[in-house]
Amino acid sequence: MLRPIIALIALLSAPALAQSYDRSDLIRGLCRPDGCDEFAILTASPLAKGGEGTLMQTRVKTFHASSAGRRELSEENGYVYCSRTKPAIVAEKNGRIMAFYLAPFSTKDSRETIRRNTSFHALYFSICHGLEAGWAAVQNLAGVAGEFGYRVALPQSQSVALSRVEDILPPENRRSVEARHDMRPMPPTNTPPIVPQRDWLADELIDAFGQYREVPSPAPSPTLWSTRRGCSPVRAA
Repeated sequence: MLRPIIALIALLSAPALAQSYDRSDLIRGLCRPDGCDEFAILTASPLAKGGEGTLMQTRVKTFHASSAGRRELSEENGYVYCSRTKPAIVAEKNGRIMAFYLAPFSTKDSRETIRRNTSFHALYFSICHGLEAGWAAVQNLAGVAGEFGYRVALPQSQSVALSRVEDILPPENRRSVEARHDMRPMPPTNTPPIVPQRDWLADELIDAFGQYREVPSPAPSPTLWSTRRGCSPVRAA
């Protein structure tokens, strides 16, 4: 008698759990023992286009998911450079600007470094190619990049300190951005503000590399590396 009752309770509660936890608009990034980072893309607007790519101005809402449920963190402004040769994410914190360059065909990144970069890979491909690409990049970064025709020469991911966000663009494309005075963070939405607990994008970048540092320009040609491991993406039930 007890088993049928337990089965009935599980059946009745399953839809509620699925509706509250599984959301098709969320992308899951880096997972740690205490839970996983998740994000939803609120806005992604082209700011400048050039021969090498498009600079997107973004606003991302972040969450922390664990066995205790999903907790809202904050909304963050940032930039993503959608480029098949120099893909990058740009974050700003305390007046410092950091660009993280993806290396989807890395031959030098350790397995741990690749794991730590999960959030960056998921965020980049979600913004530049859609949520399905972001989900797939978590599991097979090199394969997804190859399908979209990426030709990245970096042997390993790199972080570079920038003076201005537009410095990530080729010189010939910076003037159009410099002429616009909207490189500051976008105004908040009409929804009530969420009390920030951490700057997800900037803090993840700092955690992954320890500190801001300059790196030499990339030169070597890439080589495909094995399928990376990562957390399973969040999908609709």
